[in-house]
Amino acid sequence: MRSETSIHTSANREIGVGQFVVVDDALVSDSDIRTNFFVRAADCGLSRAQAIVDNLCEMNPDVHGRAIAQAPAEFIRQSGPESELLDSASLVLACAQPETVVQALAARCWGANTPMIAVANAGFIAEIRTAVREHTIVESHASGRPDLRVMAPFTALREFADSIDLDALDSTDLAHVPLVVLLIKAVDRWAAANNTKPSGLSLAQIAEIAVLLRQMAPTPGEENFEEAANATNANCTDYEIPDEVKAILDDAAAKTIDAQTSNFWLLVNALRRYLESEYAQGMLPHSGAIPDMKADTASYVSLQRIYKQKAESDKRQLRCHLHEVLHDAALPTDHVSSEQLDAFCKNASKLRLIRTHSLTQDIGESSVAQDLQAEGALSHYALFRAADKFAAKHGRCPGIADTETSMDELCKQDTQELLAMAHDLVSAWQVDEEISSDLAAEFVRSGFMELHNMSAVAGGVVAQEAIKLITCQYVPHNGICIIDTANNLMVSC
Repeated sequence: MRSETSIHTSANREIGVGQFVVVDDALVSDSDIRTNFFVRAADCGLSRAQAIVDNLCEMNPDVHGRAIAQAPAEFIRQSGPESELLDSASLVLACAQPETVVQALAARCWGANTPMIAVANAGFIAEIRTAVREHTIVESHASGRPDLRVMAPFTALREFADSIDLDALDSTDLAHVPLVVLLIKAVDRWAAANNTKPSGLSLAQIAEIAVLLRQMAPTPGEENFEEAANATNANCTDYEIPDEVKAILDDAAAKTIDAQTSNFWLLVNALRRYLESEYAQGMLPHSGAIPDMKADTASYVSLQRIYKQKAESDKRQLRCHLHEVLHDAALPTDHVSSEQLDAFCKNASKLRLIRTHSLTQDIGESSVAQDLQAEGALSHYALFRAADKFAAKHGRCPGIADTETSMDELCKQDTQELLAMAHDLVSAWQVDEEISSDLAAEFVRSGFMELHNMSAVAGGVVAQEAIKLITCQYVPHNGICIIDTANNLMVSC
């Protein structure tokens, strides 16, 4: 663990992992004691990997650490049980490693579909590259509008709404009618008044429903009627499956299954069959959740029960289709646990799929270069890649003296060469980008050293992304993240 960033990452990540392995062949030096929070003076001359593991584990006794005192390049090349760690790991993190090591790790991890994060620092600038062949997320915690089914009420919801006669209620009771009922009533009245079906409404028509709701209020500004009027834009549109979920349903992996298919894709295949059924009416299983709203306790509890019963009914239907899928794949009916099915149903509208480009792939072969340019970070990325080529050519990082040349002269020469290499790369990517000589000079001036404050920032970001990848919760950044604290820039492509 040669990198200050890796230390900050590990310290943050301790909270969410069960075990970790540190691969490092170095011994603790005086420099480490001055800059590394997780080695002590008594560790000087001992294995740095072991010292770091011992001290990190003190933060959380429930986490198990292991040290391998071996050079990363040698560790990757070897065969046997130790090397197989790369294939079984939940995540591989490479900090401040030569590009040859990063590329070898990337190829190995890509083949095993092991998520990998590569981190590099240059003073106040950091680069975080994530590579994973396929990463599926059920609990993405993605934001979205509530699924109240106002425009297509299911039977129990329609019966509940119809059981409430607004004209028969006094002003006190009217003030506690839930917004779901008010919305359904307003849509029905608007449709009857206009002699039309309430579907495919324009913004102007939705605005008319909002006006109608305010007119229905017993007194101007009545809280629940105002709440319903403000909710028309989110709830008075036709039901649509989110684009991210549509893409997953249309993915080739969702259409072909066998005994080796992952549980995620088995569930997606079952979801495809569910949506094709008459029962679903083209709508995803309901999560059973409803937002807070102005209502009396009895009405709100009744609504909760109705939506939860709908969710349970949807889950039963999906389970039937899942059993068909498992039968077709020659798998037992308990191959997918009830907990997995439950989580899948609750989050059916928030499924996510990430496939990054491989770190061994030239970004000129994809749209990544254009995306980075649009975000103003292509120059940073090009300079990091140019620095890799520079190090491979000279055996040192730009700005690191290995001769008697003065530092001023060395920085000037290295800046010119680094800039030329970066422009060659950009030309090869077929992108028109003028790289600032000042930015190149900043890279060289840094000597690719890791500053404490920058390492803390980058380490925190990497730890957060690592936890997302390990737990398969929340959505990690998709590919490349550039952080430039000197210019207040942070982009992810």
